[in-house]
Amino acid sequence: MPTYQVATLQRPPGWQPRTLDDVPPSPGELLETLGRFDQLWPAIRCAVQHNRRARDDASQAWAVVVEPGTRGQTWATARLCTPISYHVRTLWWPDGWEPVTPVDVPACQSPAESQIDPEVLTYQQAVAKVWALNQQSIHFAGSTWYVVVAVENEPAAPAPPPADRPKDRQSEEPMMRPLHVVQPEVGGPGDCSHCPARSLPCSSAAPTRDPVPPAGRSGSESPGAALGL
Repeated sequence: MPTYQVATLQRPPGWQPRTLDDVPPSPGELLETLGRFDQLWPAIRCAVQHNRRARDDASQAWAVVVEPGTRGQTWATARLCTPISYHVRTLWWPDGWEPVTPVDVPACQSPAESQIDPEVLTYQQAVAKVWALNQQSIHFAGSTWYVVVAVENEPAAPAPPPADRPKDRQSEEPMMRPLHVVQPEVGGPGDCSHCPARSLPCSSAAPTRDPVPPAGRSGSESPGAALGL
């Protein structure tokens, strides 16, 4: 499991961030460490809170989120995780699962082909698009379900192959950008009471709710407000 670090860098003169987790186009060296976290979202929250104050106070110290100790594309000793981009991911509708809202996230997820839409969206746009797509799936008995995913900026190195794997099969794995399924605060896990595997722990597990992601220069807007809820 990666460790996320929030660190500051010098904000370039004249640079205007698009969002509170944005990163300058040619970031300089990392300066002060603001905190370390085991999960991405607390780190994002820490960076966003710092950057909101920096924006209001015209401070030149801007916070970014990195994975320290991992070689990245920007720095040799840290992988840059921000800014986060939001996409729509396609899943097969789980057998026996029923949604309560169009932005519910099932505990069991089987990605469909062409699973992630390459279109980059804001968080509000992604939630609104998922809501509309899932409304269609509900009304027309579709076989697919859609969720919002947050994708980190730079790709992560693949895990090392098992020691017992033959050397001739230890081909290099491609580097992938880590992604996180987001459950909007207006949604839930859905209803697993009719699932054939409803006796398994996943059917009663408490969902992990992610915070409202960073807002742009226009200010904070919750997904519920974006949907008129």
